[in-house]
Amino acid sequence: MAPPAMDLALPPWTGRVVQTGRPTFGHESVEIPAPWHTPGDANRVRPRPWPLWPLWPAGLAAAATRRRRPRVLRAASAASAGAQAVLVKEEEVEKDSEPEASDSRPEKPDEHQLIVWLVAAAYVIWQMDKVNMSVAILPMASDFSWDSGEQGLIQSSIFWGYAATQVVGGLLSTRFGGKRVLLFAVTLWSCATMLAPFAASLGTEAFVLSRALVGIGEGLAPAAGLRMVATWVPEAERSRAVSTLGAGKTGGSILGLLLAPVVIGSLGWQSMFYTFGVLGLFWAAVWLLKGEDKPGSVGEGTEEIPWWPILSTPQLWGVVVAHFCHDFGGYALLTWTPTYLNKALGYNLVGSSELTVIPSVCAVAVAAAAGTAADQLHQDGMALTTVRKVFQSVGFFVPCLMLGLLASMQEIEPGSLMPILLLTVGIASGACSYAGLYSSHADLSAKYSGIVNGISTTFGALAGVCSNAYVGYALKATDSWALSLFVPSICLYLVGWAVYVWLYDATPIDWDQVKEEAEPS
Repeated sequence: MAPPAMDLALPPWTGRVVQTGRPTFGHESVEIPAPWHTPGDANRVRPRPWPLWPLWPAGLAAAATRRRRPRVLRAASAASAGAQAVLVKEEEVEKDSEPEASDSRPEKPDEHQLIVWLVAAAYVIWQMDKVNMSVAILPMASDFSWDSGEQGLIQSSIFWGYAATQVVGGLLSTRFGGKRVLLFAVTLWSCATMLAPFAASLGTEAFVLSRALVGIGEGLAPAAGLRMVATWVPEAERSRAVSTLGAGKTGGSILGLLLAPVVIGSLGWQSMFYTFGVLGLFWAAVWLLKGEDKPGSVGEGTEEIPWWPILSTPQLWGVVVAHFCHDFGGYALLTWTPTYLNKALGYNLVGSSELTVIPSVCAVAVAAAAGTAADQLHQDGMALTTVRKVFQSVGFFVPCLMLGLLASMQEIEPGSLMPILLLTVGIASGACSYAGLYSSHADLSAKYSGIVNGISTTFGALAGVCSNAYVGYALKATDSWALSLFVPSICLYLVGWAVYVWLYDATPIDWDQVKEEAEPS
């Protein structure tokens, strides 16, 4: 039973008193009786029953004073009390709406750009420590009498550890944040790099293990770096951010290929490992001071991970297959191009390294242009799925064409420029993938981006194991660069393109909700 209508202080949630004397009730308003209104005024406040139930005691107290106070004063008092109650309620609402202390810190101008550039710098060092063996393998093979089969085994050993820690890196980044995981990763692989000369002196097996340890550290980096991008960078800038990381990787290849032969020629191959290791430790010190996780992102996703919804998603496997196929050719070209230039075209150590830089320099420009163009097309209204597929198609088809032309060249004269031109266009155009499949992990889920990237990059690392080992042994058996390197890469590029275009969709997926819907209620 509703209480009788009476002149009461307006309940706090009924509205906000304004200068006109009208409180707002959602989409309607009710007049507050001003002091000059008479008892019979039609606009006398008659509160609705539902907001007054909690205020019955206050209403009864107001009724008790009715006979002792003039009606005009009662009406004025009601209006004043209502205003005070509303103001108190508004203060409470504002207090309740304040974010938690961990999320209240405003983002500083360009703060997320600083994070992106620091992560990109880590990618530079990561790639330097990966490509240094493609240069050092030539003098080391001479010192230790390694044949092409052993060289392929050594070149692939870094990918063993790299493949083993991809998913682990995603889990750790989700639980502890990208800052700590990336700090640990760079420190680990830098220390392992500095141990390489000592391991090589012990034997080939020890050296292979040291390279696998470098791979373990480097395997933690992609998920941690992408976690930082996914949590810091808004979707409208994500392609450019991922392309910046890709430019860092390519820039690392450039610096590694330029610096390694100079250091080796001046101080010996051992000094190369020491120099690159110290550089990584210097970055770790800077990251310790300047790196920072997005407030509120550390520990996000610490609840049970919806593994089955993630692993049963077709879009994920479109990315995974494309990642494997792209990295098969990418890692093979990255690792074996200096040897190809040295053995097939007759360039020396310094010359082959300097020429290998040319495709990498072009790839930096292509990655930056592709990221900017992808973001612009998406802002202009092109669907994100279409953007990803367009750029990934370019990243597959142009390298296929260039490698096909290389494979068709029967006799190559030493010092010929045509193979260098074809390699440059093929490798550089592959950098369009940074606006394609390499941006796809964060598209599917920002929350689980580290795990998605870990799953995908595990297969990419396995592609590095397979491609480097295959090229080494196939080259030993056939002595044909076309059959060992170019034709297998073309075939896998075509497979990766077909699967990616068929399965991928950039629509974000809430895997937690998928899991809840699948569970019986």
